[in-house]
Amino acid sequence: MKILFIVTSAELGYWLAELTRPYWHLTERGHEITLASPKGGNIKHDRLSNPLTENSWEANDIVSKGFLSDQSLAALLETTKSLDEINPGDFDAVHVVGGTGAAVDLYPNDRVAAILEHFWASNKIVGAICHGTIALGNNPDRVQGKHATGFSLDEDLAAEKLYGKNFIPNYPQPVLEKAGVEFSHVEQWGVRVVTDGKLITGQNQQSASEYSLAFNHLLAKQRPVVSF
Repeated sequence: MKILFIVTSAELGYWLAELTRPYWHLTERGHEITLASPKGGNIKHDRLSNPLTENSWEANDIVSKGFLSDQSLAALLETTKSLDEINPGDFDAVHVVGGTGAAVDLYPNDRVAAILEHFWASNKIVGAICHGTIALGNNPDRVQGKHATGFSLDEDLAAEKLYGKNFIPNYPQPVLEKAGVEFSHVEQWGVRVVTDGKLITGQNQQSASEYSLAFNHLLAKQRPVVSF
C-alpha cells in the first residue's frame, strides 16, 4: 500500500522518532511511503530528537540512528514533495508526523484540510501522533465525537519550561477538544495509542513504536498477536 507522510516545514521542526519509527515498521511490511511538507524540499528535525546531538532526549533511539546513517534514507529528508504536488487519491493511508513545528504550519492549513478530507471521504486510514494530531482540527466535522489522543496540555505546559511560554501558536489538546474530539491521555510522556474506526492517534514520541504497530494492524485488517 502507499502511505503519505505529512511533515512540518516549520523551523521548530519535526520529531525524528515520529517519522523514522513509522517509516521502519511500515516499510518492513512492504508499504511504500512518500514524504510531503507544506513547502517541499528539505525538512528540519528538532535537534533534541536527534540521538547524535549533545543533550539529545533520544540518545538510545537506534532506529533514528540507523535512518540517518543510511544516505538514501537521509536524502529523503531533503527532497520532500510539496503538499500542492500531492494527489491524495494516490494513497491508501496518511500519517501526520509530530514535533512542535506541526503546530505552526499544519494547523490551521487549508491544504492539509483538503488532503485529509479525501482520506475521510474515502474511508481510508488517518493517523497522527504527538503535535501532529493538531492537523485533525482542520476537519472538525470529521473528528467530532471521535476518540483520540495527542500531546497533552500537561505535556505542553511542561515543555514551556524548555521552549518558553506559548512557544507554539496552538496546543493540540485544546484545538482537538474544541473540534469535538473525545480527547484522552495518560501521564506526561507515558505511552498511549487510541484507535477509533480508521482513525489512529499516538500521544507522544514514547508512543511511536506502539502507534506504528497499531497502524500496521489497521492496514492489514488483523491483529497478529494471540493471547490466551
